[in-house]
Amino acid sequence: MTGSPLLRAVSVALTAALAGGVLLAASPAQARTAAPCPQRSLHQEIKRADVVFRGVVDKVQAVRGKGDRRTRTYQVSADRVYRSSLVTDSVRVTTELGVRCPPPHLRKGKRYIFFVNEEGPRLVSTPATARASSELTDRVVAKLGDGDQPRSTPPADPEYTLVADAAPPRLSRLLAPGAALVIVSLLGLLVAGRMGRRTS
Repeated sequence: MTGSPLLRAVSVALTAALAGGVLLAASPAQARTAAPCPQRSLHQEIKRADVVFRGVVDKVQAVRGKGDRRTRTYQVSADRVYRSSLVTDSVRVTTELGVRCPPPHLRKGKRYIFFVNEEGPRLVSTPATARASSELTDRVVAKLGDGDQPRSTPPADPEYTLVADAAPPRLSRLLAPGAALVIVSLLGLLVAGRMGRRTS
């Protein structure tokens, strides 16, 4: 009976069922690996970002690094800052391509609203960075206001310290050597003239 067609059919059915069970058991892990990126509200994305600004991509640099350390850097001309501040209107924004939910690829000449975090000297984009459509811009303005233009930090004014015991500089150090000699010669002539008048 062990070789009967009925037993062979049952054996095949059991094998298929067991294989299906293994696949079903692996499905949750695969689902977790391929889980979609979390959908956050605009309010949540604003809270997660250190700086929110609008700007045009001027330059797209090549990808650097390998694997999960791949990054791309964009040169951006900022024209409006909605949250926090920028010290200049020309900034570099880094996107990390190796993370599970990377930011979108940005195109040269297009305007975007950037949601970035400050990591040392770098501005690192979050996945919320997106094209500056009129709808997104209106929503950001409704949350954060009209924003400001990025302003460069002016250089600090020089400070002078008065030293009480310092002697004033000699005249010869303030003047060029030739000018100093001319003044000394004129003073000598003046003294000689006065001496001549006294003796006459």
